[in-house]
Amino acid sequence: MLNYRFSAVMATVFDSVSDATLDYAVSRYNVHKMVFVLSLVAGIGQLLIGAFTGIACTFAALPYVALHGVLILLGYICFLKALKYTPIALISLVESGGLFLTLAVDCILGYVTLTPYFVAMLSLFVFAVALFMINSMKEQATAFKTIKPVGIVLVIGTVLMYFTAPYIIKLAADNGADEITVNLGYYAVALPYFAYLSLKGKDYDKKNTSTHRWYNGFYFLAIVIGVLEALFYVLETFSYINDTPTIIMAIRQMGVFMIFLLSVLFKTDRFTPQKLLALILGVTAIIGVYLY
Repeated sequence: MLNYRFSAVMATVFDSVSDATLDYAVSRYNVHKMVFVLSLVAGIGQLLIGAFTGIACTFAALPYVALHGVLILLGYICFLKALKYTPIALISLVESGGLFLTLAVDCILGYVTLTPYFVAMLSLFVFAVALFMINSMKEQATAFKTIKPVGIVLVIGTVLMYFTAPYIIKLAADNGADEITVNLGYYAVALPYFAYLSLKGKDYDKKNTSTHRWYNGFYFLAIVIGVLEALFYVLETFSYINDTPTIIMAIRQMGVFMIFLLSVLFKTDRFTPQKLLALILGVTAIIGVYLY
């Protein structure tokens, strides 16, 4: 099990860097064009990984693969729209609420037994997230993005879409699909949609007036994010297939704190002592869950 949890840790690292970089990229370039190119890169990356690891699928698994692709696309659309109204760190905080839905379902399905230790680690994590969120809300007047209710609603939509993914992934795997097939199902649905938006046009157009460097160019950012996304999806899907959704989901919440640190680095958020305390408590809780 530890190997599967390590893959979840690595997935979280790749996802956090990808999301923070995407937040930076869409502040400079057209979001639809950026997402289409990075998704194309990520889809090609999935095929290349599958060429080495193999690709397994059956007809019985295809409905679950297709359903997973549609739900992940809807969740991603909500996420992209939320970026316009909400700081990326706060988005990640709200998304962490999906952990409770996953925990409830796993208890019902018998995947998880609530022990005092597990409840203590979960409670510590909840406290850390609450502390982080309260401090973020207090800083709204001086934040780089103005927090609007529609942004929170969109993030909740992302949570509801993503929440179902681990269970659909398990159903697809039980019917003969591997992680590459599951992910390719998403790109088969997403790429035509993103291509249409990219060609359509003017929404979210950006005029990049900052100094151009090789590391902040459109295609360099798109390729970096695409490669990170490809690695993230493979590792996350692999983890969900082989381990308990609640455990993987809890480990994934480490991204809340990583994204904040990266957003500070990219100058899209501010550091405070309260957030530092929340980081320490949250990482402690995640390590506790990792070792559970």
